[in-house]
Amino acid sequence: MARYQTRRRWSAIGLTALGLASIAPGEWHGASAQPPGPESFAVEPRTPLELWGAIDYLTRTGQARKAVPYLERFNKEKINDATWIAIRDRYGAGSILRLDDDAAVRKYTEPLIKSFIAAIRKVARSPERMARFIAELTGTPEEQDFAARRLRESGSYAVPQLTAALVRPGLSEGDHALLVRNLGRLDGTAIPGLAAMLESPEPSLAIDAATALGLIGDPAALPFLAFPAAFPGERRPGVKQAAQTAFSRLTGRPFSAPAAARVLTAAAWAYHRHQVEFNDDPPVIWKWDAAKGAPAPTETSPSAAEAALGLRFAREALRLNPLDHDAQVAQISLALEKSIEVTGFTQFPAKDQATFDAAKASGPGVLVDVIKTAIADGKTDLAAAAVRTLGRATSLGDLDRTRPNPLVEALQAPGRRVQFAAARALVELDPKSPFPGSSRIVPVLSRFVLSQPSSRAIVIDCNPTRGSQIAGLLLELGYDSELETQPDQGFRAATQSADVELFLVGYDLFRAGWKLPDLLANLRADSRTSTIPIFVYGPLEITAKRPNLGGDHPGVQIMVQPVDKALLKARLGALAPSLSTEERLAYSNEAIALLARISSTKGSPLVGDLPVAVSVLAAALNESESAATIATVLGRIPSPDAQRALADAVLDPSRAPTIRGGMAKALVESIGRFGALLSADQESRLASAAREEAGSPVGDELNKVTTALAKKAPGQPGRPSRGPRLARGAAK
Repeated sequence: MARYQTRRRWSAIGLTALGLASIAPGEWHGASAQPPGPESFAVEPRTPLELWGAIDYLTRTGQARKAVPYLERFNKEKINDATWIAIRDRYGAGSILRLDDDAAVRKYTEPLIKSFIAAIRKVARSPERMARFIAELTGTPEEQDFAARRLRESGSYAVPQLTAALVRPGLSEGDHALLVRNLGRLDGTAIPGLAAMLESPEPSLAIDAATALGLIGDPAALPFLAFPAAFPGERRPGVKQAAQTAFSRLTGRPFSAPAAARVLTAAAWAYHRHQVEFNDDPPVIWKWDAAKGAPAPTETSPSAAEAALGLRFAREALRLNPLDHDAQVAQISLALEKSIEVTGFTQFPAKDQATFDAAKASGPGVLVDVIKTAIADGKTDLAAAAVRTLGRATSLGDLDRTRPNPLVEALQAPGRRVQFAAARALVELDPKSPFPGSSRIVPVLSRFVLSQPSSRAIVIDCNPTRGSQIAGLLLELGYDSELETQPDQGFRAATQSADVELFLVGYDLFRAGWKLPDLLANLRADSRTSTIPIFVYGPLEITAKRPNLGGDHPGVQIMVQPVDKALLKARLGALAPSLSTEERLAYSNEAIALLARISSTKGSPLVGDLPVAVSVLAAALNESESAATIATVLGRIPSPDAQRALADAVLDPSRAPTIRGGMAKALVESIGRFGALLSADQESRLASAAREEAGSPVGDELNKVTTALAKKAPGQPGRPSRGPRLARGAAK
């Protein structure tokens, strides 16, 4: 984002044009205590400059609403660059920014600022203008001072012409020294251009750039100086010494190569963590252009600029010290994040196999730290990509029997993609025996089984009338909303499924049990809910009633209770689901497939955990496209609930015959493995259905079910002839 350095100028300039010059400010505080309004203008404003004079006067004197007609007329004018410059010189940039102080005219601020900044930049970067001021850098001291101030407005865009001036034929040593000294009088906005000049193969230009960067005195130049100052392979005569001198000047300490490497690594992390502010919007990357013999700019996006510069500094740090673990972590973090931003998380690593292979080759130690730092930085998608990569770099022998593997720890890390990636990786290892944390895998996968086509939101409010109103508004916005009047029940509902995207919580939870602070603390502490947005709503005076809410629970947002869909939509803003509808469906199908893989793997230590997934699998029988796979999994789980869910599905005449037939086969398998675990009523209904549908494909499958049931011990309806083997590893 661009930095706008402005200063408000509260003056009476422009009053003459409006016919108000004779009114002294003290006279505004007479009986009415009101300054004169537009009715006092001796001359009606007509030109853009006169219109802005009226706007400036009215907004300065607290009459912003009266400025609206003049703003409307101003916006209809074609404002040229010269007019914007005149407005800046006469009224100051603060005259425009002041519009943002009053709601009546606030909507005009952003487009006007964009037009103003574009005009200022266009003029400041005019080649003719820059050439004129560069020529004055070798003039009198007064001319040099004025030219240096004006060239600061051009920033890095003045550097290409300054480069040409430095190599101009016939340039005297004295004028060359003046140019370099005045290069050093520019400010931080010139650093990117000078850093590109530092890359020049011509040693004298690189030396001049290093000298100027040191003279400017901005520490932002340190990463660009660090590598040429420390790299043992630097072959340009004098460049290394000039870079070291500038580096020392900026740090105030003698130069050392280890310090330079640390600066590079720190810069890589700063770009990765979005801590560096760019001078231009959109950001510009400056590089040495060999064909032009000068620095050249390329506009790009903020994320692309951060990735390019961050990766550059990480790689340079590793060239100075290949064993720098922190630089390795930074490099892999930047590369993985860039990959998933370009290809999309669902396409990684298929669309960028090279980055995936490089990350995998970095080894588990680096990847584990990538995961840890990504989680600490709140970059859950990056953590998920690193977990996916770590899964491919982990072997079965790495599952330590004494402490949890990093993949196991990732099962409880914030972010649903992280948790799923870890569960998938552990299942794909095909473990043959239990290991620390193995019992967490099936519960994680089971949370992804159920998937709604719409984003799910949970409203938690002890006042059912108020909560129902909020839930209804969410429905109108396209959410699948659910109201819970008990805080602990709301928490439980959120942790049972991975499709929750939003919490809206009443400010005055008053039922016995959890209070509002308890609920918020638990939602933020649990990895399953810690990244989900939370809004606490209440009356207009909610901030007075809950003054410490924001400070005690960072990240929790407060809103006045909305009364219609438009207000709620505006308050939620551009809140986007962290998982799209397509992703939720894909995760659901893959979770079911992974549970099926577990159920079919002989000797898997995870089979004994499958009963915890029965309730969600049974519910998904009615909703999922993978109903046949779910039936197969249920048929392999030694649980009465699993078998009874299958029986209910087989008895449902609304299902397609082929689906019912497949579920009947799964039911036969379950009875054969674990005996009859059905209720007496279900057995009776199955027998009746077999008779009623005799001769049909479904009837044939129902007959197989009744045959399997007949093999149970006689006289013991609903009880298995062989006790259900519920112990771990029972499935064959």
